[in-house]
Amino acid sequence: MTSKNLPGAGSTTHDRPESTAEKEEFSSGGNRHLILLRGKVGLAIDTFVLWLTGYSLMTKQYTHANGLPYQPTLLLYTTGARSGKRRRCGLPYFRVDGQYIVRGSNGGGATDPHWCHNVRAHSDARIRIKGRTKRIEAHVAAGEERARVFKALSEMGESTEQYQAMCAPRELPLVVLREV
Repeated sequence: MTSKNLPGAGSTTHDRPESTAEKEEFSSGGNRHLILLRGKVGLAIDTFVLWLTGYSLMTKQYTHANGLPYQPTLLLYTTGARSGKRRRCGLPYFRVDGQYIVRGSNGGGATDPHWCHNVRAHSDARIRIKGRTKRIEAHVAAGEERARVFKALSEMGESTEQYQAMCAPRELPLVVLREV
């Protein structure tokens, strides 16, 4: 892990996760032993169950490991920024002002997740939520909109601020998904 002095955290030094194992350790609140579904097989199982039922086993295990309630999860379908191929991933979401919001935390890693690059390149996307697929326009919130969304997410719980601190100096992408 890389040591990093975090803005707004005084002189506290935090470790930034670099490997998948370190991201799992951070995202599970230090309870990595509770994370049973992982890797490509785990993602495939989770994606199938999420598509079929609207419930994410991956999200459940991470929220359980952190002692938090289950966070509703959606499937986001994007177009690859370079490949042009259809991509999908399961993401916990939040509702702010009637819109869906997802965070590009990448487990607290130093770079944005691939799906964020896809959203920046192609805003036209789809989500599958509660058994229904919807067309959406997606964008990374910036400026005043980001400040408003960040504040709303922070009021819902401390995880957004924790991810922002871990991601620093990069800005945690907060992606707004608007139904078309």
